[in-house]
Amino acid sequence: MPITVLTRCLLKMTTCLVLAVGLAACGGGGGASGGGGGAGGGGDDKTVPSSHRFSGVVSGLDAGAQLKLKLNDSEALTVSANGPYSFVANLPSNGSYNVTVTQPTGQTCSVANFSGAGVTGDVSNINIVCSTDSFAISGVVSGLAVGAQLTLNNNGSDPLVVSANGTMSFAKPVAHNGSYVVTVDAQPAGQTCTVNNGSGSGVTSNVANVSVVCSTNTYGIGGNVSGLDPSEQVTLKNNGADLRTIGNGPFSFPTPVAHGGNYAVTVGTQPTGKTCTVSNATGSGVTGAIGDVAVHCSAITYSISGSVSGLLAGQQVTLKNNGDDETPVAGNAGFSFATQVAHGGGYAVTVSTQPAGQTCTVSNGTGTNVGAPVTTVAIVCSVRTAYAYVALAGSNEIGQYVIGSDGTLTSMPAVAAGNTPTSIAVDPSGRYAYAANSNGANVSQYAIGSNGSLSPMTTNATVAAGNGALFIAIAPNGLYAYVANSLDDTISQYSIGADGSLTPLASASVSAGDFPRSIAVDPTSRYVYVANYNDGTVSQYSIGTGGALTPMANPTVPVSTAYSVSVGPSGRFAYVASFSGNSVSQFAIDGLDGSLSAVAPAVPTGASPYSIAIDPTGRYAYVPNANDDTVSQYAIDSGAGSLSAMGAGSVTAGHIPSSIALDPTGRFTYVVNAADGNIHQFDVAPADGALTYRSDSGGLSNPQSIVTTNAR
Repeated sequence: MPITVLTRCLLKMTTCLVLAVGLAACGGGGGASGGGGGAGGGGDDKTVPSSHRFSGVVSGLDAGAQLKLKLNDSEALTVSANGPYSFVANLPSNGSYNVTVTQPTGQTCSVANFSGAGVTGDVSNINIVCSTDSFAISGVVSGLAVGAQLTLNNNGSDPLVVSANGTMSFAKPVAHNGSYVVTVDAQPAGQTCTVNNGSGSGVTSNVANVSVVCSTNTYGIGGNVSGLDPSEQVTLKNNGADLRTIGNGPFSFPTPVAHGGNYAVTVGTQPTGKTCTVSNATGSGVTGAIGDVAVHCSAITYSISGSVSGLLAGQQVTLKNNGDDETPVAGNAGFSFATQVAHGGGYAVTVSTQPAGQTCTVSNGTGTNVGAPVTTVAIVCSVRTAYAYVALAGSNEIGQYVIGSDGTLTSMPAVAAGNTPTSIAVDPSGRYAYAANSNGANVSQYAIGSNGSLSPMTTNATVAAGNGALFIAIAPNGLYAYVANSLDDTISQYSIGADGSLTPLASASVSAGDFPRSIAVDPTSRYVYVANYNDGTVSQYSIGTGGALTPMANPTVPVSTAYSVSVGPSGRFAYVASFSGNSVSQFAIDGLDGSLSAVAPAVPTGASPYSIAIDPTGRYAYVPNANDDTVSQYAIDSGAGSLSAMGAGSVTAGHIPSSIALDPTGRFTYVVNAADGNIHQFDVAPADGALTYRSDSGGLSNPQSIVTTNAR
């Protein structure tokens, strides 16, 4: 009979996981360690504050950026350049200090030697290292012939050789607010590959929708230019590349488009004193030659503007006109494109990036032969249908729910899982789901239907994992999956195929700490963090080519009884729950190597924090506490990443809350209560993130994990 997770817990005499209804711990109380931490002794305090100089060196700060330093929560200094800095402040004799930073936009700054006690002199080693936030560029290749290969580039470098159809990802991420242009550097023999959705600017999140279509059949893309003087020229691009500099008259691009590919004709360089506008600029699923692209040039131009409605608080939508001129709009407001349209030209407004959990549609978005400013473009946003899935360890099933527009859960029939499912995850596309079966040493694999229902994959319903497969995490780029095997002290590694199925990597697993029980992958899919409960550490890994994990130079950071690890949506901060420490440790993620460094002291939680959920905007964090049946609530400092308790502190949950998730819009929160067998549903206040109890859904057998996702 195999050793189960619970058996090992009993043998080691450590605090257990909640794998049986009503079981919170193997031994006695899990309260916080005692002992007052205050200053010793009573009587008169005759200490007198004295002046001390605090100094260090700032490096990596972008030109024009600035950060603010705080000493013990009081603003001390604004820094606007790299190099030495210093400030003077008063502290009581033998006092303590804690230096924090308000982060510059688009960067993360880590503070070395940020705190100390017993200060009797100047402190000169508070060094600050800043790095730029970055985001992954990935997508899918299709139509590539067997045995063929092509080479892609991003921004004219970072070559990527592709030898098979399926997902692909560039090694180098793109900086915050940067741009990307994916092009074909070397075509496969006998085929032409076309890049779709291959360019963008103002990047503030991962890009996963690049599509490369290959075919032996190709079609030309061309049209006509008008309005230029004989000496004038305009430079055009197709799909962000394939430049063509021409005057008036017919034109065609040198590189044809593959069968089934897309085209997007834009202006690369405008003629002096005129503006050229491209009409009929885009198309998809090409099955024949295109000859109606029209480029109108004129010294007379008109603005294209409109309004956005229905956008949820804190959300942003990015628009394009004529396949170019990306314009982000934050909130429900008016907008106007920076590039005007030439007299006689046309316009075609589209949504480039949808807001989280919503779909925005365009009305009055197209027109031709423009002769006046356009002000009637309307962008209307609505909430997408969402679903929730719950791992039911007691019945070996996955519960399924539709999330209503008001956040209410409506159940669908449960589907079978393996032996004791304890964790469930969904891939970024919303097409596949995976359940880690802790006593089955495997992972159940599902396809997600158009109505949100799960069905076991037909080719491979399960894939092997290690003993005590307790937790599964999917890389945000959708290429890799990782499973924490608590009884083997390993992490299983998989690639994700085009059909969603998991395939073990050549090195099927890597070593972790003692009893790994939670995994987090950073948003750029470059780093992995694993909470190891029994040895009180967080393992740190880099993701190499093909998805294999490599321990970082500093392979672990200490966190007593590390139980759960989460990374914020910006990829700049990570949080670790300490089960017996009744606290959450706070870390900055180094933008250069992914290593964790503490940004502030750990914050207190309730008794035995079990997991951590962060809302989609990165403003709030929620922690269910298994041994006092509460959920701790925190606001997140957007600059420093530090947590501060909300006014209410916590809300009441059910008995032994074991998992928590927010809906994709961040308006609703769901808490799974293992002992009660139900899900508590909360509304999230848009102003401050506070939770308000709504209702609960019961009748579940030892629910352990919950995840939400949007419809495809």
